[in-house]
Amino acid sequence: MRFKHHIAQHLLDVHRGGNWTDVNITDTIKDISWQQAIAKTSFSPNSIAMLLHHISYWNRVVAQRGRGIVSTINKENGMNVPPITNENEWLLLKKDNLHSAGELETVIEGYDEGNLFSPILTGHTSAYKNFQGQVEHVHYHLGQIVMIKKYLEIRK
Repeated sequence: MRFKHHIAQHLLDVHRGGNWTDVNITDTIKDISWQQAIAKTSFSPNSIAMLLHHISYWNRVVAQRGRGIVSTINKENGMNVPPITNENEWLLLKKDNLHSAGELETVIEGYDEGNLFSPILTGHTSAYKNFQGQVEHVHYHLGQIVMIKKYLEIRK
């Protein structure tokens, strides 16, 4: 099995389930209402919706890098989630997150294995560090989402 396949699978697992932590985005956010998704807490400047949008944003940045495209990172660093005012908008954000994971998975699977440890773009770290780094990044923010969700459940 190709090394890049393991990275791509790990990315999908943290989004959809089956990863080593037994925690994933899909299961964690499935019962979160749109009101909970936009709620701010006293311990974090981020909402669940902001974090989910940020993850999707970076899935796409890393996918662009994997395609050889230099991305311009916006000043909000992907935390500029569009306003969510109803359940349908929340559902669209959740679907977009899974779609962005699929986009990056496709790029990783199609990446030349021989270049995995070479700079992904001039002046950047290796493709491996970008791809595996995004998997780690998603796990990090998933932990934040879990903590915010638990806090909101306690406050009910």
